[in-house]
Amino acid sequence: MSVDELVFQAIRRPHTIDFDRLALFAFHLNNVGQPPLRGPSRPALWANEFVRNVLWRNGAWQTAALDQASIDRFIAAKMIGGDQVRTKARNNYRYFFELAGYLPTRTPTVNAGASSWIASALFLAWDRYLLDGGRNTESALLAHVRSEELHKLLGVTDANAISNARILVKGYLSAGSVRRFSLITALFPVATPAATPSRHVPSPSPTATSSEAEWLDQDGSDETVERSVVSRLAQKRNRKIASQLRLHYKHACMFCGVRLQVGEGRFYSEAAHVKPLGKPHDGPDKTDNLLVLCPNHHLQFDRGVLRLKVEGSKLRIVSIVPSDPLHNKLIAPSHALDTSCVNWHFDWFDDKR
Repeated sequence: MSVDELVFQAIRRPHTIDFDRLALFAFHLNNVGQPPLRGPSRPALWANEFVRNVLWRNGAWQTAALDQASIDRFIAAKMIGGDQVRTKARNNYRYFFELAGYLPTRTPTVNAGASSWIASALFLAWDRYLLDGGRNTESALLAHVRSEELHKLLGVTDANAISNARILVKGYLSAGSVRRFSLITALFPVATPAATPSRHVPSPSPTATSSEAEWLDQDGSDETVERSVVSRLAQKRNRKIASQLRLHYKHACMFCGVRLQVGEGRFYSEAAHVKPLGKPHDGPDKTDNLLVLCPNHHLQFDRGVLRLKVEGSKLRIVSIVPSDPLHNKLIAPSHALDTSCVNWHFDWFDDKR
């Protein structure tokens, strides 16, 4: 039995929307087929091609590409079958995006939310690469990310995917790569016919022990990725603007009011962009696109756990956790905010996310 990251999570982890997104990634990852042939000769390759050639543009998935007419045109060119077969394929495909919380959406680009499942996705892609006989080296695994255009399957920019892959690849190798599941295969053995030779998998370096094979802690991996992304964005922005705004609020979180003390007379806060800098969002690096938050609420805001709704001159905090004490709290910022950025953030992290 070949165990990869998708199988592992299906067996050992509670169901979440991130698993549905990982499953959609796995469907897109499937490259079985031989272009330019059509029909049964390419059972799943059309979806892989759709994402790479139609859905992904300018660093993100384009909402318009998921219109029924857009998918119908692509399927008609790639699939042999009657109208009923093609309609069913299109409806099922769109339903995958609905299950993953991507549809419906009001924004022109789809928020893939990749920061919370990119670690699992890259591990899965590397698992399948090695199970297909790929080389178990850092350079080969990173090259695979580029050659397969995995950034398009993740719904992010190429730079985003590569930078995160560089963070995660060492952990993947140290965990034992695909052999980290040796413990799971021992717990869930599947008989293999004697006449079928076992697939050769390159030996990882170093080899994981059974206790290590449980997998890197997923939450820890995701947090590492998230913090790395935040750190890289911080390096690109105008530090003077952010510093002045933090001093304006005396390092008090605009959401909870906490001033995090880190020494005698020293306090710490973070400047959070409402609309992110860089591709594909291109948010402005100005004070009217910045909030001053404590680290906890900065992370929750960046993940859409907390959003802001414009109500006159005030802002109402909306949390996806109804019992959150911040939910429905009104705040009155003492600096001007760009309401178009605030509205963008609210729509980007719609309630289904």
